[in-house]
Amino acid sequence: MPIFDMKNIPSKSSRPPEKPLIMLVDDEAENLNVMRQLLAADFQVITALSGYEAIQIINNMGDAGKIQLIISDQRMPKMSGVEFLKLVADKIPDTIRIILSAYSDTQVVIDSINKAEIYKFMTKPFDPGELSLTVKRGVEAFQMRQQLFKYSTHLEKLVAERTQELHQKNEELSQALHALEQLSLSDQLTGAYNRHFLDKFMPQEINQFKRKYKRHLGKRGYFGIMMIDIDHFKAVNDNYGHDAGDKLLVGFTKMLQQNCREEDWVVRWGGEEFVIITRGLSLTGQQCLAERLRAKIVSKEFDIGCGQKLLKTCSMGLVCFPFIKNSFNALSWQQTLNLADLALYQAKNNGRNTWVSLCNAHLTQDEHLYENIMNNLQTLIGNNLISYHSTHPGSHITFNTIKHG
Repeated sequence: MPIFDMKNIPSKSSRPPEKPLIMLVDDEAENLNVMRQLLAADFQVITALSGYEAIQIINNMGDAGKIQLIISDQRMPKMSGVEFLKLVADKIPDTIRIILSAYSDTQVVIDSINKAEIYKFMTKPFDPGELSLTVKRGVEAFQMRQQLFKYSTHLEKLVAERTQELHQKNEELSQALHALEQLSLSDQLTGAYNRHFLDKFMPQEINQFKRKYKRHLGKRGYFGIMMIDIDHFKAVNDNYGHDAGDKLLVGFTKMLQQNCREEDWVVRWGGEEFVIITRGLSLTGQQCLAERLRAKIVSKEFDIGCGQKLLKTCSMGLVCFPFIKNSFNALSWQQTLNLADLALYQAKNNGRNTWVSLCNAHLTQDEHLYENIMNNLQTLIGNNLISYHSTHPGSHITFNTIKHG
């Protein structure tokens, strides 16, 4: 059997734990010696002959919080035990405090509890076994309190970390939902708004516009609806392919967005059709916007790929909401949008590369208003009930009425 074995060398982890640090305070040296001999086997002991000396020791310590328990005599000159332990409670509040007194003084007990917040009141002469057990239980209470504090701090840290993680996850989820919402509200090809966007936000905008309209008695312009269609778009797909058609749609959308106001909405309605929503423009302002867009588009060379460029035109139909002034319930915004579509059809039927604007002249609200306009537009214009404006007002106009369900 080998004489030397590495296992017999004690490791750092096998060292006995450091003894708890306690303090004894008594103006009689004999009492201090008795208590020190009684407790030295299990504790590190600091002694002081007065409260002042003990406070000075505490003040000069690097970490007075290491003192786990203090036993103090009550009857000491200049500073009583209660007064001393009250100072201790302010400086190192977690330290367990025990007071000794040779007198059965009820007021001392009350003061000890109320002022010094002692752990236990013991009388002299003390029983050594009782004192030793009391100190051990007091140190255990201190250590248990420290462990609970560490555990509570650890839990608070975990809760804070989890809360932060949850906040971050919620933020990420919110951003993902926002991105998903944006995707659902935007046309994937052109980046313009889509029908879903219009269905979601148009009612809110209409309600807000109603309040502003009523507050300013209609002097803030109209809620304009413009339907736009790229002329002869199908021929682009047939002659150059759908990729060329997609590039044309992207370029056309960019042209609309660049020439509309920031507060206007550019919506891809479907295929080569677009809707522009304007707020606060007068009828004349909408017509000026339509003419500016028409002129910009007719002079723009659209890149359709492979080094090829095309000149295109568009047709537009314009209406205002409310169609009948001060009567928001006469036609819904969807019905008004259909009137813009009807105006667009008239523009395409009369040579394209033009805009047609329809507005109420002398119509009044009735339950058949929408059907009457959709089915009898030419008659209503002829009777000066609806005003008809176009890019070229003096040109000959041919009417073809579309019947909408």
